Amino acid sequence: MNKLPRQLAARIDEALAKDIATLAPTGLSYSDIVKRSVALFAEVYQVAVANRVAAPDEIPTLIAYQYQLPPLPQPPRTGALRLPPLKG
Repeated sequence: MNKLPRQLAARIDEALAKDIATLAPTGLSYSDIVKRSVALFAEVYQVAVANRVAAPDEIPTLIAYQYQLPPLPQPPRTGALRLPPLKG
């Protein structure tokens, strides 16, 4: 693999600026937004190629995705608490 530069430069066009603004509420830095985006695209690509959905020279088109759901809220506990008596 060729030696990668320490920093990359990308021209920020209107579409990229809009995408970054969309992700700004996450609190991530611009750099982290780009890093996570590239990592996600790389994972989509690797899974598509590994499953022979796309050839190594093709860009796969993602048509579905699934979120990890947050834990279900638990109902409040009601009723008497039965604690062991204190020894004194």
